Amino acid sequence: MNRNRNAARALALAAATLGCAAGARAQGTSQNVTVTVRPSQTVDQKIADETRGKELRRIAEEKLAAAESARAADATPKALLRRARTVFIESDTSFFESAQLQNELRKRDEFDAWGMAILDGNWDRRNVADIIVEVDRPLFTYTFTYKITARDTGVLLATGKVTAFDGNAAAPKIAGRIIDEMKKARDEAKSKK
Repeated sequence: MNRNRNAARALALAAATLGCAAGARAQGTSQNVTVTVRPSQTVDQKIADETRGKELRRIAEEKLAAAESARAADATPKALLRRARTVFIESDTSFFESAQLQNELRKRDEFDAWGMAILDGNWDRRNVADIIVEVDRPLFTYTFTYKITARDTGVLLATGKVTAFDGNAAAPKIAGRIIDEMKKARDEAKSKK
């Protein structure tokens, strides 16, 4: 039955090919078309191929996960913070604007000396930054929290909180804490003492 079906398919394909070739000859050029008829796979062969494909995908995913894990393990928070050159700042509260912290960081001499750059603008810039600083303020408090994460690995580099009346008073405090964390990572805090 499979042979009859395959033969019927081959004849239909040949007829369609000849029809195309005849149409092509009517336009004045001839084309040679080669048709290869292969027997179809059995159900067992199809299942074996699908199983083999699933196994290969699983192995590839495991290798990728192991490589990501090794890369994250090799990068200590201190090393990631030391290598950081670009920063993206986002605020998760209406009581604090990202620009407030950006301005305070730009005022710091260390920030300029390290060759740091602040990425501003839309959310897509976040995907380019080395580190991401997220600032939040829980409701009904004067506590501003911040966390610094490495964008590519997701490793948490530093966290902290400051108490301030508003974003204008919190921004210089948070900037100072961020600079202190970076100094520790660069071992500059010890050398100056």
